[in-house]
Amino acid sequence: MREFEDNSVSASKARGKGTKWHDMLEAAGTGQFDVIVAVDLDRLLRQTKDLVTLIEAGAKVVTLDGEIDLSTPDGELRATMLTAFARFEVRHKAERRRRANARRRDEGTPTMVALKILGYTRDGLDVIEEEAESVKKVFDDFLAGVSLNQLARDLNEQGFTTSKGRPFNGHSVRTMLRNPRYMGKILHHSTGEMYAGRFPEIVDEDLWNTVQTKLDDPARRKSIGNEPTQLLSSIAYCGVCNKRSIKVGRADWVFYRCNDGHVSRSQRQVDAMVNAAVIERLSSKDARELILRPAADETDRDALRSERMVAQTKIDGLAALYADGVLDGPAVRRQSAMLRQKINEIDGRLSTPGAPPIEELIESADVEATWREMDLTRRRLVVDSLMKVTILPKESRGRKFDPESVRIERLSPSDARELRGDSEDE
Repeated sequence: MREFEDNSVSASKARGKGTKWHDMLEAAGTGQFDVIVAVDLDRLLRQTKDLVTLIEAGAKVVTLDGEIDLSTPDGELRATMLTAFARFEVRHKAERRRRANARRRDEGTPTMVALKILGYTRDGLDVIEEEAESVKKVFDDFLAGVSLNQLARDLNEQGFTTSKGRPFNGHSVRTMLRNPRYMGKILHHSTGEMYAGRFPEIVDEDLWNTVQTKLDDPARRKSIGNEPTQLLSSIAYCGVCNKRSIKVGRADWVFYRCNDGHVSRSQRQVDAMVNAAVIERLSSKDARELILRPAADETDRDALRSERMVAQTKIDGLAALYADGVLDGPAVRRQSAMLRQKINEIDGRLSTPGAPPIEELIESADVEATWREMDLTRRRLVVDSLMKVTILPKESRGRKFDPESVRIERLSPSDARELRGDSEDE
């Protein structure tokens, strides 16, 4: 006697290789047993094609409420009728679920409330303020340049988990940023349509759209792993080729070096100079200018939103133009690419880009202590926004460190905003 158990696989779903159902059919086909015993027929199968498979295998089925011999016309008829009823129940249940989901969308309530998402109560209708603040920070920090992995670490350190109770990672943070419920919308997964929700938003639509634009940017590194491990790698410039080609090298000491071998310098001593420069800059009287932002012109923003809606409507209409033969495939792709580029540009102008975590440092009573405790990802963002670090060739040989061989150029507040993509006219 052998037992084949597929607890995690529904009898109404396709069951191919890797399932116990598949193993059972193979065993039956090779004559390893003669009879299949099940609690009930609808626990064994719910699709007519599975019944045909059993008949072709010459299997004899016994259930707790009686025997069905699939080798006889009577047994096959009984099994077919029972399978049809089971199939009817599956489809009827699915139809009830679709109607319920459609009703919930019309009412503006989430269609999937079995899993709680961060920021909302389990029914999805009310905001949990403490969680919502963390969600908003994830969106802001992502725009500021904080990596998905670092955002995951931030959430885990606060004791938050995913909707399935697991620790966050880069992929689950990406899923979180993609969720339109955070801007107060419900997504119909089958059609891709958005519905207004009857629950508060946590982030505004402009911010959500800008995050999507950044996530979709093909220039973004697709891999979530392999984060930098040193403060200045790929940030500092080589003083010979003027490229951000400084990487980390290791021998009996850790050093920064140009990919083309132009310069190399002690990582510890260069970092010490940069750390001191950051602390001095953010402790100065004019440091607050770094976080001042120009006031937004709401009239212009309304016009941009209307322009974005028109572009999106044109994209939605391309399928109809293709179906009617007005446009061919290449033309549709060209038009779609142009319109999406336009939407991306509008999103970039609508959203105030996230600022590196400079404000936290400026507001701190002890800038140096806060800087030392800050994670590497955020420290790299601050350095890249405040200064340009260039490693120059040394005039003398030997390992003795020469501070004059490292040039640190302070960026003005306008330069810092420009590096973040936050220009004065936006």
